[in-house]
Amino acid sequence: KMFGRKKKRGAKPAASKKAKTTPATKKTAKKTEATPTETTQQKNQNKQTQGKGRTASGKVPQGRTLSTYDNYLPGGKETGSQKERPVVVIEANTENDLAVVPLSTRKGSNRTHLKNYQQGQSYFKHYVEIEDDEGNPIRVNQKFRENSPTMDVSGEDVEFIKDKVFNHSRPMQANQKKIEKFRKNKKNPRD
Repeated sequence: KMFGRKKKRGAKPAASKKAKTTPATKKTAKKTEATPTETTQQKNQNKQTQGKGRTASGKVPQGRTLSTYDNYLPGGKETGSQKERPVVVIEANTENDLAVVPLSTRKGSNRTHLKNYQQGQSYFKHYVEIEDDEGNPIRVNQKFRENSPTMDVSGEDVEFIKDKVFNHSRPMQANQKKIEKFRKNKKNPRD
């Protein structure tokens, strides 16, 4: 009887240990499998943020957003608005001068809904800006701070914005003149 009891007592804990060990081992294995994937994702994010996601030549890429204040834009200076506003880069030249379009969170005249950006909570104004409030080229500086690449507007949306502001908006002629001037400065940076 004693041997039987010892076997029974010994058998039960051994069985329960196996049952406990197997799920724990599976959980540990799952954790180890998940860790390299997370590490890879972290590495990819780090690569994107290095150099702030600039192009190979160091230019600010199309779709990058910058934070500024309305009074640093020609239109904002006229209205006296001091609201903080994101702008999206639609073109950059060799000097890293930028052509930008202001973004907004509100509907209004001369604004179009940007369905795919920030869960559809954004609009863009139909105005292209190439100079700040003092007539200087727009560049990344104290007035125009570069946002994280995670806040970039997609290439598809940039093309949609460009088509709208240059071909299908009320100020399209003024926008075309501005971008011609901007591109001319790109070709002849010394002029």
